[in-house]
Formats: sequence, C-alpha cells, structure tokens
Amino acid sequence: MNSHLSVKRAPSSVIYLLILLLSTTIWGCSGDPGVIRTAPIVIGAIELRPHSYTENGKIIGMDVDVSTQVASSAGVDYTLEMGVNSTDLYNKTKAGPNRAIIGINYAESRKNDFKWVGPVSKSGFVVFTKKNSGLGVGQDAAKIIPSIAVVSGWLETITLENQGFKNLRYFDTYDQAFTAFVNGDVKGIASDLMQFGYTIRGKYSITTDFDVCFSYKTAFYYIAFSKDVSDSVVSSMQSSLDELTRSGKVYEVLKKYFPNVPRYMSPDTLQLLSEYSPPRNYYTGSINNYQVAGSSVDIVNEIQKKLGGYASSISMTSWVDGYATIQELPNSALFTTARTPEREKLFQWVGPIASMTPRFYTLKAANIIADTLEKAKALKVSTPTQWYTYDYLKNSGFANIVTTYYPTDSFKQLLKGESDAIYIDAESIDWLCKETATPRDTIAQLSVETPTRQGYIAFSLNTPQKTVNDWQKALDAIKADGTFDRILLGWGSGI
Repeated sequence: MNSHLSVKRAPSSVIYLLILLLSTTIWGCSGDPGVIRTAPIVIGAIELRPHSYTENGKIIGMDVDVSTQVASSAGVDYTLEMGVNSTDLYNKTKAGPNRAIIGINYAESRKNDFKWVGPVSKSGFVVFTKKNSGLGVGQDAAKIIPSIAVVSGWLETITLENQGFKNLRYFDTYDQAFTAFVNGDVKGIASDLMQFGYTIRGKYSITTDFDVCFSYKTAFYYIAFSKDVSDSVVSSMQSSLDELTRSGKVYEVLKKYFPNVPRYMSPDTLQLLSEYSPPRNYYTGSINNYQVAGSSVDIVNEIQKKLGGYASSISMTSWVDGYATIQELPNSALFTTARTPEREKLFQWVGPIASMTPRFYTLKAANIIADTLEKAKALKVSTPTQWYTYDYLKNSGFANIVTTYYPTDSFKQLLKGESDAIYIDAESIDWLCKETATPRDTIAQLSVETPTRQGYIAFSLNTPQKTVNDWQKALDAIKADGTFDRILLGWGSGI
C-alpha cells in the first residue's frame, strides 16, 4: 500500500522545521510536499466472526472492512495480521511500536493502554439459552442457570464476573464454548450478539431456537493503537471514520454481513442511549427490531432536527447498562436521566426535558396506611435498580428495597404481592397500569411526599463541550418557539 497521511502545511518557520526534523515522521522526497510519511501500522485481529476472520487465506470481516477504509481514506499505510488469541494480541499491541488492534471493546479498564479510534461497529452482550428452557429472563434468572459458557479473558466474561456470576464455564475459544452450548453440555452461553447471529446463520433461527435470557451490555468496537502512534495519525483516522459514519458507509458495511439489520445497530458519531421507561422513552416491536417512542424521544429527535445535518439513532438498553456506558464512552448520552446531587459531577447536563414526581403506590386491596416517610420505611418497596428512586430510598434509610432491571418488573412484583409498594412517578404508574391491563382504581397512592426531580439528557464527561452547548441551545430554541410544550401536551404531560 502506498497511501499517505495528508495534512495541511503550516506557515514556514525555523522552529516549525526543527519540530518536523525531530518528529517520528519524515517528509516525502517527491509528490505532494504537504504529505507526511509514517511507518506502516500493523493492524492485528483475532478470529471473531463477523468482526474479523480468515477466509480463503484473506483477513476479512466488518471491522476489517471499516478499519481499512478508514486507513485508506486517512492516507495511512497499514498491513493486516491475524493474531493467535486476544490476550497475546492485546499485549503485543500495547507494547508497540506502530501497532493497532481491531475487534476490541472500549472499556474504562483499557482506556489508558491505547489511543482509540471508533466506534467502528456496535453490538451487545447477551446470555442465550435454548428455546423454552424455562430458565427465566433477567439477571437473577441468568445467575441460577446451571452453567454458562464463556471465553476466558473476553469482556463478555469479565462483565459477568464483575456482576457476581458464579456459574460460568470457561473455554479457550468461542467455537469450543458454542459447541458445548448447542450440544447441551452447558445451559447458556454469553456471547456478542453479532457473533452469535453470524455463527448460527443457515443452521438455526435466533428467534425460533433460542431465548434471550439476559441482555447485559451494549458493546462498541474500536481500533486501539499503541501509544507511540502519533496523535496526528489517530486524529486523522477518527476524522475519516466520522465522515464514513455520517455518509452511511459504515452502515453499508454492516448490511453486507447482515442485509436486514436495522439502522440503530450501526454506530453513530454520537451514541444516544435510552431505556424502556414509558411514556418518556420506550420501544414497540421486538428488542431485535424495534421502533422507539415517547415524549423524551420526540424531544431528542426535535433537538437533532434543529441542529441539522447528521442525526444519531436511539439505542434501547437497560438502565444499568446505559448508566455505566456513558460514564466511560466518549461522545455518548443517556436520557431521560434524573439530575440529582449524587450524579451532578458524573455527567454534563442538557435539559430539563421532563419532570418526575415519585410517590409510593400500593394495592388498594392491601389497605396499607403510611402517611410519613418513617412509616413507609417499614414497607417492602420495589423500584428499578440504580434509578434515582433507588438512590433516594437507600439514602433515606430504607432497609427493605427490592430491585429489578425494568419498571415493568417492579410493577409485577407489586401485583404478585412480592412487595408492599412500588416507588415510581405518577406518569409511569399510569402507563404501567395501561400496559398490564390493571384497573387504575385498584392502585392506591400513599400520602407521603418526596422530592420532585428534573429529567435531563446526560452526556459523558468526555463528550466535547461544544456538543453539549449546541444541544442545550437547540433545546432552548424549541422551548422558545413552542415545539417543546406541544410535544409534552401531545403526551398528556408537562414539566
């Protein structure tokens, strides 16, 4: 490959020339005088279908396709290399020089080991079980699966280990783990969603033959460079990737491997995450192919329309995953996020976009009476894990809190008598009654007042300040022209 990294030439000066001579780059002796030549980057990969793999002696895959397009567009010379295993390739890339690794998930624990460009692709980590296994859904159900096949050292595995899973069965390769799962040697498998879908193609149906027991992490795959690679190369690669993303070419690569894949499965220049929490943000359809809706969704889309140009799609995930993701992922945001003192310094804030007034709700037939916060502390209270409602209960001294991943599950606990009360806002309780066909008059509200919170769009701290400022200005503009109020009134709510 004879491609180069092109940069604009700065005004000539003695100091500038000395800097160039002392740098690791060398001026080309012929051709465009504004070109910097660098040693080829060795881009390493492992067998991780469809992200990267070998076929007919050639290294291919969707991450390979995107990364090589990015390098060519940026004018960066490169060579491809297939590694033996992820640990060896990780360490080799970290040591350098002039190395990069693809098919690697961005994570806080890895952040300082490399220089990062991405995301080049997006997926999710899921615990699959066989269809109609009766093993249940959610984190608690996944923790009691007799055995879950995992690959040693993979982020899919580390994430479950960090969540306290003790039922993991370790394998050296994904093929070994998958074979053990389909043969029935283990009852579940923790897998990248794209990898699982690509592995079963032509053999099984992901919806007919398997169940999603626990969807636990949104995964973003990056190009990680050894730290000796110049900032100019990394910056040029990121700029080229952003342009390919905005133009839709990254999505085109994804469709090459999954022709019918929805747009939200492709990464954006800004990753927008939300959770299932109607009526502000939720989805219709299946989790594999959904449409997002809600008052906050409409507001976010209107902001993007106001900003013009490229608009990010909205990805639905669990609150636990989204909340953790935007605390580490560059250029990411989560809504609708209650702005509380505990969270103030964790994010950059755009809003408010919603008002939240949580209250304690019980079954009217239970005839529970509690008119003070102290009396309410005697109750077994259900609320979604890591929600602002959970933080409030915990900080207020509630000892008997029952948590779930989703508000629908918390409401079901109340209906089944597994909790005495649910602590949630009024708009949500109305929607949950509607969703479960529960007569609203069978639900009672305790006369205990608790603080109202404002809902915001929470941006990661490593999102550029300009992006955050632009979003706030666009929100202010749709409030000024009446669009904001019309959206809320259309959903029967106010702020």
